[in-house]
Amino acid sequence: EDNMMTRKPTSVGEILQEEFLEPLSLKISDLAQILDVHRNTASNIVNNSSRITLEMAVKLAKVFDTTPEFWLNLQTRIDLWDLEHNKRLQQSLANVKPALHRHDTSTFAM
Repeated sequence: EDNMMTRKPTSVGEILQEEFLEPLSLKISDLAQILDVHRNTASNIVNNSSRITLEMAVKLAKVFDTTPEFWLNLQTRIDLWDLEHNKRLQQSLANVKPALHRHDTSTFAM
């Protein structure tokens, strides 16, 4: 077990709310307007009921003067954490064999 990621990473919605919306006194309806999306879309992101898309990451980056990578990395860290704690995937992963161990000549060498 890798102990580095035992605690779930901070969610996109939490960071959006605490680091960006609250300091700027923005509500979800304001966020929807400045992102040019439906209020439900903005709400789903803040409440973590939907993932950040590439398009949304680009929009958030423009709105808050960050990079798309900032938002995508937050999302990826959460997604990876979820997968590391997903029993079904872990069981399947146990059956996954590294390709390079099958024959020592590396076909994939760059």
